[in-house]
Amino acid sequence: MAREISRQAFLRGAAGALAASVVFGSARVTAAPNTAGWEDLSSALGGKVLRPDDGAQFAAAKQVFNTNYNGYVPAAVVTPTSVADVQKAMAFAAAHNLKVAPRGGGHSYVGASTANGAMVVDLRQLPGGINYDASTGQVTVTPATGLYAMHEALAGVGRGVPTGTCPTVGAAGHALGGGLGADSRHAGLLCDQLTSATVVLPGGQAVTASATSNPDLFWGLRGGGGGNFGVTTALTFATFPTGDVDVVNLNFPPQSFAQVLLGWQTWLRNADRNSWALADATVDPLGTHCRILATCPVGSGGSVERAIISAVGLQPIGTENHTFNRLDLVRYLAVGNLNPSPLGYVGGSDVFPTISAGAAQGIAAAVDAFPRGAGRMLAIMHALDGALASVPPGATAFPWRRQSALVQWYVETSGDPAAATNWLATAHQAVQPYSVGGYVNYVESNQPASRYFGPNLPRLSAARQKYDPGRVMYSGLNF
Repeated sequence: MAREISRQAFLRGAAGALAASVVFGSARVTAAPNTAGWEDLSSALGGKVLRPDDGAQFAAAKQVFNTNYNGYVPAAVVTPTSVADVQKAMAFAAAHNLKVAPRGGGHSYVGASTANGAMVVDLRQLPGGINYDASTGQVTVTPATGLYAMHEALAGVGRGVPTGTCPTVGAAGHALGGGLGADSRHAGLLCDQLTSATVVLPGGQAVTASATSNPDLFWGLRGGGGGNFGVTTALTFATFPTGDVDVVNLNFPPQSFAQVLLGWQTWLRNADRNSWALADATVDPLGTHCRILATCPVGSGGSVERAIISAVGLQPIGTENHTFNRLDLVRYLAVGNLNPSPLGYVGGSDVFPTISAGAAQGIAAAVDAFPRGAGRMLAIMHALDGALASVPPGATAFPWRRQSALVQWYVETSGDPAAATNWLATAHQAVQPYSVGGYVNYVESNQPASRYFGPNLPRLSAARQKYDPGRVMYSGLNF
């Protein structure tokens, strides 16, 4: 989660401040911002300002979930306890030539919520929590609110939002990049459910983004990636009613992964929108594992199992069938890991117009090429159809509305992540003839923004130029 950030001189800041640049991933920074006034900022905030000379407190505060990036040394970690605190911190950063790295869940593949010499704005202490409005069916959350906390709160009123399966990911990071998950076929992306957001812009102005207020900013927030325009302090989402579902988990021989991928796609093409499935392969110390995991309306699990087996054309070597309520489904998809410990990981993605035989064989070849000593690897297929595809590609910043699927490459690294990073390049090469881009929530180093936004990049760039002309915001993307 490493990319070169802008080399241009910062355009904002105190007179006489030196130009600065950050090279992300190499942990190198050549910056000499005018940082006088930290004590004044600290006394002006209700929250904390921690600096490198604050010892153990700073060392703990600067850590992110992806431990590969814990060696970075930001100029300060600011923990606001109000939107007014965020405004003061942003004004300070703009006046003192500092990059701002917002932190919600801190799960970025490229560690984008930390950077050498930047001001980290840690949003986990913002008040507000989770507020459901029964009259509108909408829920408002603070940016660092974890996905599981949202599910837990909404389950009590029989509602849900479409999210991913990692329970500790923050709502803002997930939604602002798109937000794929097990509800995407019937409810779209999490960004599709965003109805408004509050954003503190560089310089300190707090604005509302919605269909009628700053609509270009609202467009960019829905799939344009986290931290590109300002610091988002609140997000409001539409919700949907939830109920029991059936789950079918089919394990296949590991050498059959290419065949499984083709069958997975064939089944999806004819599946009801209220059904969903992922296909994945895992390489761990016990070997390689291959499966299809499906959710479907209660009572239909048996017929869905038969249909998937028919589409794959191969008998599974093991099956599981369950019926879950909403919260139990969330727990099951999280693989029981509701409070994961920080760890090091490397990842990326490739988007496919269709899963052809060549694409399926390329994905399977990448799995086979994974070096066993490099850690635990997952290649996870996400469908890009159903409700997600009913939105025009230009209606939001998320561009992949007319493609078939994407693969998420993910490695939990053991020791030096170099082997995993080298394998990731091999995986991309294996599918290069079939890939048309990547998913910004799985952002990688040294990749152009066009890889993640395709034809939507010019409009996204224009919005960023309007709202952050000095490129105060640090997001791990250079555009």
